[in-house]
Amino acid sequence: MDKTKNRNDFVDIMRGIAMLMVVLGHTMTGCTEDSEKSFLFNVIWSLQMPLFILISGYVTRYSRGVTDGKSLWKYIKRRTVAYLLPWCVWTLVVRGLLLGQSDFLDIKYLLWHMDNGYWFLFTIWTISIFFGIAEFVSRQLIPDEQTLKRIALLTAVYIAGMAVLTGIGVVMGLSFLCIKLTLYYMPFYWLGFFYGKVRDHIFEYLKGAAAADITVAVSLFIWLLILTHINLYEISDRGSGIVVRAFASVVGCVAVIGLCKSLYVKIHSWGGTPLRLAGVHSLEIYLGQYPVLSLLQMRLAPSFASVQGISLTLTNYVITMTILALMTALFNQNRTLRRVLFGK
Repeated sequence: MDKTKNRNDFVDIMRGIAMLMVVLGHTMTGCTEDSEKSFLFNVIWSLQMPLFILISGYVTRYSRGVTDGKSLWKYIKRRTVAYLLPWCVWTLVVRGLLLGQSDFLDIKYLLWHMDNGYWFLFTIWTISIFFGIAEFVSRQLIPDEQTLKRIALLTAVYIAGMAVLTGIGVVMGLSFLCIKLTLYYMPFYWLGFFYGKVRDHIFEYLKGAAAADITVAVSLFIWLLILTHINLYEISDRGSGIVVRAFASVVGCVAVIGLCKSLYVKIHSWGGTPLRLAGVHSLEIYLGQYPVLSLLQMRLAPSFASVQGISLTLTNYVITMTILALMTALFNQNRTLRRVLFGK
């Protein structure tokens, strides 16, 4: 049975856009100098992971609820196979053994330096586990379909989970198991979940299309205003810097999703197939990009703000995506490889 038939095409398209931005950002930094100072990188930096996390939270509206202990266990097992199995295989086997990157065989080093590798998989696993537990508790204590009360309780348990992570981070260091990044992205996941739950009510009370248009327009203006005045990559990772970066990401995601949604509705017959496929296979793209890009790195990288830098970035990007498309198509033909490499 083709599982993609039951997927939300627009969600996959947005996931595909986010993942293509991730690869483009890594291509820019991997083959050129000072790309982080460009406006394009500022756009990518503000959107890529926040957009992906928001979408991950939003799609919980389509998933089965964690209603009892049995479903909680299945949920944890499913998320572990989907995220941690590929993390182990691509970290230890692919990059550690096959590519000979010794740091990826040093477990102690990995535990405190996950941001050097596939940190996203561990972060999304941690977030989804805490969310699943929060949903389980909320459904146990509020079995009736009282949406707002259940959301409030789920939120409280979810925040308690963030407090637990913070406590572990204080003791072990915020770099341990990429706790710092996980804490930063947990609110984005919750925002996606919350919007998915109350979206219909919001449109009902705010007269739908008009309110949405105004929100998207204002968000776009604020996002561009921030991007043209602040380099989000270089600002502080503390206090006001975190708030500004997070706020810019939220309004940027609202603007981009809103504009893309309107365009998608008008050209629905097109279906956005390339972007949709990138979304369906976003995990394969995320995992495979690092080995491929490592093969294309140059010792003397040109400045991004040059003809050579831009040409090299575009060339490497096309080569990388072509190789990734071929790898994905080939590996998914074998059930064992698909399961071990991608947890599917």
